This record gives sequence, structure tokens and C-alpha cells, in this order.
Amino acid sequence: MTRAGPTVPWTIIAYDLNEYPFPALVARILRTSELAGLRPSEDVPLLSRQMDQSTAFHRMFYENFDGELRAVYEAFIAEVIADELGEPFCFQAVPTFRVHLPGNVAVGEFHRDADYHHPPGELNYWLPLTPAWDSNTVWIEVPGTERQLPAAAMPGQVVHFDALNLRHGNVQNQTGVTRVSFDFRCIPLRLYAESEGRSVNTGRRFAIGEYYKHL
Repeated sequence: MTRAGPTVPWTIIAYDLNEYPFPALVARILRTSELAGLRPSEDVPLLSRQMDQSTAFHRMFYENFDGELRAVYEAFIAEVIADELGEPFCFQAVPTFRVHLPGNVAVGEFHRDADYHHPPGELNYWLPLTPAWDSNTVWIEVPGTERQLPAAAMPGQVVHFDALNLRHGNVQNQTGVTRVSFDFRCIPLRLYAESEGRSVNTGRRFAIGEYYKHL
């Protein structure tokens, strides 16, 4: 594990791809042999916050999430993430899927999750399914500064950071390689309070039984 520090505002957690084969499962859903070579069948305009969940790839992911991918995701939560947290928690029932195409972005604007009414106590985990670096990865604010750093990570790693309070987002992807990832949020039950706030993407309330699930 790589720990966060004063100039690297994230932690990297390693996991076994043989046990949790997320890239292979998502590649099968998207009907591709190579996620990093993923390209749309038609031009995709520069994505905005309102449109960054609207591609055909997003529809395929969410429509096919139930089944083997959900089973592996929930096993990962129950084993890897539970071991990291070490206390009872709830988690995002369906992770948020991202596709960072060359020349485009995966998230429509730099933001803090608190800007979108996510509740206090939430912890964020970002899981790349392809190599992520430089302009195709997530850029995360260094606390106490106005600058962001690119969080380089590989399949088999999870980037844990304070998305609730640190500004983060994407720059236009100039690597020529598509980055595919998903991210999810957890809250320790000792910090959980049912909220009337709703996800800007799904419209679900930030509550167990809607946005969150408790194993």
C-alpha cells in the first residue's frame, strides 16, 4: 500500500486481478478485447457534467452490471474494502462508470463531491481498469494549494482519496489511449445519516436502500 502524504493526497491499495477480474468482466460487457483501445462508433462531443454519463458504453455497463460483475464487486467490497476500513460501513450499490476517450474528458467539470450534496463522512475509491497516467487519469487537489496532481495507477490498484473535500477532475486526454474506470463511495455506519440529497447522475437519495447498500 502507498500512503497519502503532504504532496500526494491519495492512497493506493493493491488487489488481486485473478480474484477480482474487473477489466476482463467489463471488457466482456463492452464487447471489446482491449479496453485501452475502446473507441465509439460515432463522434462524441466534449463531454459536459450533464452528458458525461450518456455514452453507449455507459448504457452497456449499467444495463449489464447485475450478474457476475455485481457479484465480484460485492465480494471485493466485503473483502478488500472491509479489510481496509476495519469497521461496519455502507457502500455505493452501483459504482459510477467512466470512459476517458482520447481528446475528451471522463468527468464534465472539476469539482468536490460536496458540491453535489454528497454527505459528510463519505470515502471515495477510484478503480482504473486500464493504465491511467498523465492526461488520461484523475487529477486531485493537493490540500492547502490550488493545484492538482495526476494520480497514476494501474489495473489491480485502487486510488483512495477525499473526493468529498478535494477538488478533482480530468483534463483532455492527450495520451491517445482510452482510460476506463469506475469509482464508488463508502460511509462508516458510525458517520452515516440518512439524507434527502440525491445523486446528480442517478437521482437516488443518499440513503441505504437507494444510493447505498449495507452487506
